[in-house]
This record gives sequence, structure tokens and C-alpha cells, in this order.
Amino acid sequence: MITNLPELIVDKKNPFMNCKLSREGYANILTQIVSKYEKGGVVAINGKWGIGKTTFVRMWKQSLEN
Repeated sequence: MITNLPELIVDKKNPFMNCKLSREGYANILTQIVSKYEKGGVVAINGKWGIGKTTFVRMWKQSLEN
């Protein structure tokens, strides 16, 4: 298990620019889903440790802020 990888830089203008796993499509689908819930909701992103959940959420967050 690799534990000391450098943190991926999330570009403010293009959050998925440095993503090598083509995760932008997943973010677009999740954005469509959560935008339909006016009163809020909960999203669970499940995966093994080190798979990139936090990095994905950081990219998705910046995308939503843009």
C-alpha cells in the first residue's frame, strides 16, 4: 500500500485537469442528482483507503463552486 503520495493539486479554473482517472463524468452525474433535492440530502462515497475519495470530493467541490 502506498501511503506517502503527494497531494493532487486541484486547479481552481479546471478542477479535473490533473485527474488521470476521468472522474469528471462521475461528478457531473452526482451534480445532476443532488441538484434535484431542494431540501438537501446525504451522499456517501464508498471505497477502500487510498482510492481517491477525498481528492474526488475536493475536485467536485471546486467544480460546484465554479
